[in-house]
Amino acid sequence: MRSIFICAFIFIACSQQAYATDPSAPKAPKETVTWQVVHWPPWMMMEGEDQGKGRFNHILKVAHENLPQYNNITREMNWARFWHDVKDGKNVCNMFAFKSGSQRREEIVYFSEPHTFVLPNAIIMKKSTIEKLGNPSSYPIVELLKDERFKGTVEKTRSFTETLDDILKKQEQGSNLSREGVSPESLIKMVASGRIDYTIEYPIVATYFGQKLTKDFGSISSIPITEMEPFAYVYLACTKNEWGKKVIERWNVVLRRIKPTQEYRLITEIGHTDENELRIIRQNYDAFVNAQ
Repeated sequence: MRSIFICAFIFIACSQQAYATDPSAPKAPKETVTWQVVHWPPWMMMEGEDQGKGRFNHILKVAHENLPQYNNITREMNWARFWHDVKDGKNVCNMFAFKSGSQRREEIVYFSEPHTFVLPNAIIMKKSTIEKLGNPSSYPIVELLKDERFKGTVEKTRSFTETLDDILKKQEQGSNLSREGVSPESLIKMVASGRIDYTIEYPIVATYFGQKLTKDFGSISSIPITEMEPFAYVYLACTKNEWGKKVIERWNVVLRRIKPTQEYRLITEIGHTDENELRIIRQNYDAFVNAQ
């Protein structure tokens, strides 16, 4: 009786092994990664003639190609929707994450190692206006807000990172800066036409819309804000559960392999045409490669 049991056990084990290695056997379904996408020219472009050409379009493509163990899908959603889904425990990932307010955010997401870095928001002005400031290499936003010679406008509900938001919260009332419900492209037009003296925007965004929307773009330039760091790291953020932890671990392995390559270095330069901006990116790339 015992020998019959052993033979039966061996038969079942061998059958299971054969089934597991049989290429025709049904495979376990892949886990799904839902990647947030958003139309945010020129960082990510989901429509129009430049569709797919943004820096984050390229990074997302790299992620899909290097994480084939997942069923990678994209879903267009704004940041409020992403953080709402994270709090609800849904399995989603955001490629645009900053660690500002990170103590609160780290309670609900896992962050990867940085997968890119961006130059910060700057003061966008006409070159003739910059001359009035003495053509500085950078300028304190606190001083600009007090200068009665100028009038600035920014988006009504825009957040500009924790550092700049804190400054504006303390200094904005009674300053020369107003907030309006207008788009970034409209603000760039307003600067070019002289309707306002300045706005606050990423230089790469100002360049993109300036070239697309106005013949006067050549008259526009940017000044780094003295109070800001020269660049900011950007991370992948995924829901804080075992699924999210595994996605982040696998993405980190990919990053350590590809960040030193020339191909990935060039992705970081996409959309930049200003030589000073490119110089900053190239000077800091090696530090980015080793950043945790």
